[in-house]
Amino acid sequence: MTGVILFRAQPFHNGHLSMVKKGFEDSRKHDGDLYIFVGSADKSGTVRNPIPIEFRLMLIEGALHEHFSSDELKHIHIYPLDDLSDETNNTYDWGRYLYMKMLGKTYDPDMTIYYSDDPQIMLSWFDAEDRWCLRFKFLDRYQNISATMVRRIFIEENDDLLKILVPNFVYMHKKEILKYLKEAREVIK
Repeated sequence: MTGVILFRAQPFHNGHLSMVKKGFEDSRKHDGDLYIFVGSADKSGTVRNPIPIEFRLMLIEGALHEHFSSDELKHIHIYPLDDLSDETNNTYDWGRYLYMKMLGKTYDPDMTIYYSDDPQIMLSWFDAEDRWCLRFKFLDRYQNISATMVRRIFIEENDDLLKILVPNFVYMHKKEILKYLKEAREVIK
């Protein structure tokens, strides 16, 4: 079974890590691989998407190296994913675009998508034609962590909370992350 996760990782936090662990565990039970798509790859420098894709990918890969063996990492694939239009595009066009991008990397039309936001958002992306081969696993949001919350705590420079909310590898890059967050805030002033 092929597992798929989509998130923006602005920045990568322990909620994302929890999803990856669950998706990996389920996929490997059925000899499948896990595919992570990092959305809004074409966006950076804004309050909602402050961190460029190259840095986000590096943070994800570094954090996964802390939590998975090299043999396990052979079954986890990470790809950037540009937005189709804007990131509020919850339409069947977006779902078709996403499905085709996933299919182009997994080569498996039969996928399980793991998601931790409102299920109605994910379901609104796929019409009946696309849903027939997709399974959805809606996970509870791990400790109610959101990237918006994590960005705020980075700005506040609350190290005690950051150490709880983000993997150690991400925490080690807090100065660079804070720089991106502050630069994005300066743009809107």
